[in-house]
Amino acid sequence: MGVPRFTTPVFTLTFTEPTLDLTQATGVYVTFKQATFVMTKTGDELDVAEKSIGVYMTQEETAKFQEGSVDIQANWVTGDGNRAASEIVSCDFTKQLLPQVIE
Repeated sequence: MGVPRFTTPVFTLTFTEPTLDLTQATGVYVTFKQATFVMTKTGDELDVAEKSIGVYMTQEETAKFQEGSVDIQANWVTGDGNRAASEIVSCDFTKQLLPQVIE
């Protein structure tokens, strides 16, 4: 099962590293990539906790992706200025029978 286009999903990226505390990061970024289309969310667009990042997408944002696999990766800058990144995971964006923004 995947994420239907034109919906409003919340992606939760969860980490298990014992020493990781993302709330201490000076910058957190989550990037979604499909072919040549790239969307990066940061700052107030993310819900950052110690070991997780929540990412909300609007109907308009999920509409920008085509049906198929989307790669997702988090990057962050630690308090001492080092950059770290998650492994890349994939999620399928799926067909929508009502391909329009609704209210």
